[in-house]
Amino acid sequence: MSQNNWRLLPQPAEKTVRQLASQLNISPLTATIVAQKGYTTPEAAFGYLQPSIDQLHDPMQLHDMDKVLERLMTAAFEGEKIVVYGDYDLDGVTSTAVMVEALQVLGADVTAYIPNRFQDGYGPNLAAYQRLIEDGAQVIVTVDNGVSGHEAVAYAMSQGVDVIITDHHELAPTLPAAYAIIHPRHPESTYPFQDLSGVGVAFKVAQALLTDGAPVEDKSELPTELLDLVALGEIADMVSLTDENRTLVSWGLKQMAETPRPGVAALLKSAGQLPEQPIISETVSFKMAPRLNAVGRLGDAKLALDLLLTQSPDAATDMATQIEAINAQRQAIVEEVFGAAKQLALSATHANDQVLVVAGENWHQGILGIVASRLVELLHKPVIVLSQIDGTYKGSGRTFGDFDLYAFMGQYRELYTTFGGHASALGLAISPDKLTVLRTQLAEMAPIVLPEKAVTVNMMLPVAQLAPTTYDDIQLMEPFGTGNPQPAFGFETPQIEKAMAMGSTQQHVKLTLTNQIEAVGFNHPDWTAIVAQPQGVSFVATVGLNYFRGQARLQLLLADVSLPDMPENDAHKQFFAQVYKFIYAHQDLNFGQNLDKIAKQLQLTPKDLNIMIQVFIELGFVKIEAGYVKIIPNATQKSLTTSVTYQKFLANR
Repeated sequence: MSQNNWRLLPQPAEKTVRQLASQLNISPLTATIVAQKGYTTPEAAFGYLQPSIDQLHDPMQLHDMDKVLERLMTAAFEGEKIVVYGDYDLDGVTSTAVMVEALQVLGADVTAYIPNRFQDGYGPNLAAYQRLIEDGAQVIVTVDNGVSGHEAVAYAMSQGVDVIITDHHELAPTLPAAYAIIHPRHPESTYPFQDLSGVGVAFKVAQALLTDGAPVEDKSELPTELLDLVALGEIADMVSLTDENRTLVSWGLKQMAETPRPGVAALLKSAGQLPEQPIISETVSFKMAPRLNAVGRLGDAKLALDLLLTQSPDAATDMATQIEAINAQRQAIVEEVFGAAKQLALSATHANDQVLVVAGENWHQGILGIVASRLVELLHKPVIVLSQIDGTYKGSGRTFGDFDLYAFMGQYRELYTTFGGHASALGLAISPDKLTVLRTQLAEMAPIVLPEKAVTVNMMLPVAQLAPTTYDDIQLMEPFGTGNPQPAFGFETPQIEKAMAMGSTQQHVKLTLTNQIEAVGFNHPDWTAIVAQPQGVSFVATVGLNYFRGQARLQLLLADVSLPDMPENDAHKQFFAQVYKFIYAHQDLNFGQNLDKIAKQLQLTPKDLNIMIQVFIELGFVKIEAGYVKIIPNATQKSLTTSVTYQKFLANR
């Protein structure tokens, strides 16, 4: 909790800011941030702020697109049975929807097959391909998968069924012997943009099909009715929102706001989206994607596909209600598995793991990626979470920072039954005996260098400069996400009129600044130290809106907090805050049995840790139950100095 990890971006030349602001009629704040993103001429900045048709590339530049166009046109016109073979995550579901709708426009005989996560696994499945071919499939088009499906693809091709692969995942050393492969990073491709997601690739195929491969001169010639699906999948898959992805997602979000398909409208309503709220990238990331992904995590993702494809508002409402219930179930399962995985992660067995691999028995396979992400957030290292089901460990990995986990774990490719993914996320299956070998090799590896967690700050901003128009200035740069981060501002010791903790366990903090603008920080109990001493605090925040009783108010969302330099005695409060945060996050960890290990992790002596817990007990912040330290909900805020134990602690330092 200091400014040492803040990275203030270089400030562009005043001349550049003035030129952008005057020629584009934007605020100096917007001009500054646009220039920081590398758009320093009015022409480049306009292209960034107003994504246009010029930023879309010719789909015919993709390797094999000419073959795919001819084959699918022939199949559509001759009534061949086409199966679109998708994937169960949102990128895969939207890819399937895009390809199905495009082929339907051509009058094709097309059906969709979404593999079941638990029965079919990821990617081409031989048994599934055999069933599809027995049912009459003559052409199989994969979307968001395929480049690792050698066996299934070879079988289909041997049966006279042409397989067209459209994918964006990392390419294996050898590619399947398919009829055609559409991939932005194909070794023989000259496509100018390599960061399309699965649905982005599917859309390029749809664009070629529905424009007959001709160059697109204006937006009206594009199949824009598919762009809402593209926005959903690309944001959910966290691909770079630059180049043509920025255009596709920008237009897709506008379509959702202006003419949403029935399924999108029903999902937004069930997710609590208010009519007056804008539909931005955050809407997809936090409201829509988790709900749609929950369907494939817990069962059959076809429900999510049906929701997106339905033209019936009534049917959409019914399906959205079902999805809401599934998502609630998913949240409960995540908490259960995360608790068990965290116990293992914090055990002595894994204390020195550079890349953490935790494995359990019969953990729900569909939510392991979420659990891995939460462990990464907790431990600041790459994490792989596996579950043994039917004698094989299967699971997901998530990286930390910009460490390429896929490339790193690819060194042990010969140990896996299946393996796929990209730099930041992967999936694998491995036998128990090979897992033992993997653990040994990971334990013997040379030290790896992980990036330090830095907080990027666009500029320091006086609170007096905040106004309702500030949010509008920032919204001009939407959609935010990978490759286009939301601007963050530093506030140096602003005047804080009021500071309070919120939440059932006092895990949130709210600051009221001099101009009545509120700054809130969620799930950071360590920040509640501000409540006792709010003046002298600096923080980094993004700018958002809070909707309450039909009114929208500017709100700052805390990204990092820096407490002021303190005398040594007062500085101890920071250590207490860190311990409180740890207790809050580990109420399912037995402190009585693990005190020495916990103290070591917190870089404290067991004696000091025990005293700190006693202080919290004395102040009524926590209680002990059979060795577990539990936060007392809605505890009254008290200063540490009111504790007799705390005073003795200071006296003995």
